[in-house]
Amino acid sequence: MRPVDSRKAAQDGITESSDKFTSSEVHSPGGSVDEDNTLLNQGKQNEPERKPQLGEDGTSEIFANVEIADGDSLVNVEQVIDNFKRLAGLRLRGDTPKMYEQIFRRFTEAVNLEQYTRRQLAGNKGKELLIGFLLDKSKVPEPSRQKYNSGLKVVWTEGLNIPYPITRRHLGELPEVQRRQSPRDSVVIPWINALEHEEESYLKALVLMIFQLGVRPSHACLFRWKHVSFGLDGKPETIMTTGREPGNKRMTPIKARLPPDLAEALVELKKVIPDAMPEDPILPHRKKDGQFERNIPMKRELYAIQWYRFEQKHLLNHLRPVDMRHWVATTCRKAGLSLPARNALQGHKFNGENQGERYDNPQDIDILEEQARILPYGSIGFICPKMEVTQALPVELTEALSGCLNGEIMPSQLMERVTAYLVRQIKKPANTMIA
Repeated sequence: MRPVDSRKAAQDGITESSDKFTSSEVHSPGGSVDEDNTLLNQGKQNEPERKPQLGEDGTSEIFANVEIADGDSLVNVEQVIDNFKRLAGLRLRGDTPKMYEQIFRRFTEAVNLEQYTRRQLAGNKGKELLIGFLLDKSKVPEPSRQKYNSGLKVVWTEGLNIPYPITRRHLGELPEVQRRQSPRDSVVIPWINALEHEEESYLKALVLMIFQLGVRPSHACLFRWKHVSFGLDGKPETIMTTGREPGNKRMTPIKARLPPDLAEALVELKKVIPDAMPEDPILPHRKKDGQFERNIPMKRELYAIQWYRFEQKHLLNHLRPVDMRHWVATTCRKAGLSLPARNALQGHKFNGENQGERYDNPQDIDILEEQARILPYGSIGFICPKMEVTQALPVELTEALSGCLNGEIMPSQLMERVTAYLVRQIKKPANTMIA
């Protein structure tokens, strides 16, 4: 067997027998790499970055003096995906591994990757395919180019186990990540009216969690009954998480006071699932026959299906959960909720942009009191205030007026009820004799 450059081989995970080793073996006593190579790798941070160069035959210089294991065999996409999941899937959180897999599959379909060998992809051909795909606006939207490049790089290096042949300079100036705009209140109000008439507690609680708290669907799927605190009257008052729950991508806690409508929806949901335990999810998996698997949390895919079902059920214009997350943030700002209280409500991680904001770290009880004081009825109550009629009016008129103010009946229906009441109550004056 011909000799190999130990330093280059160590960088690429290639030993003299062309066997691959894992990163754990590099630092383990039983690994197949000498301590000298380990020290070299540790000192790489002090060396200038070395960009891959191409040889005359189009092969990356990194592979000029070493053999690529199975370099002449055609790429097996499924094997690449399996390698990626095994090596990188454990350190990537949330839905990131699945998103990166989808990006890589789109790339493989667009360039027919399985017709090439790993040796070809390690050279000029790999760079040509990647640049052509990423710069094709019909395949990769320009605002998403940075995300696609990041996903391809991880799957390429972990799954194919060869260096990523391009850098950001090959793609030119990448566009800034676009910020979504909050929907207008006029677009949201029809959804709020639909929630008032929704009778299915499971569906109502699912949608209200986004409308009132502004959390991510992944957060809502992680909520468990042990996160809910109940008052002396037995009604839910707050929901608080630590941010360390398994599957929590952002690792951020949530500290939220529950608005009355969401608290009532949870009470009704508890009646549907009476045997739920503290460790059980609030939104359990629901089978097609309508039965709940109380100890299995809902997945995000099912959450999207249920959200769409609510939208179609009430014939609403399309809104995504992420749109409502932005709307809640905007509504909280309009209402005057402080930034720490807003971040605690939505599960945002914020360390402050200046020294004063970093010091502003109120206690949980103060955050919950501020939410209750400024938004007693949640974000929905800010644009559709719940008004109560307390004047000394007959019960019939009080109920009718309250229903109109809260959007339950139309103004024309209110006038009909008032007119009917007056007709029943007003008496004609008695005839008097004039002397």
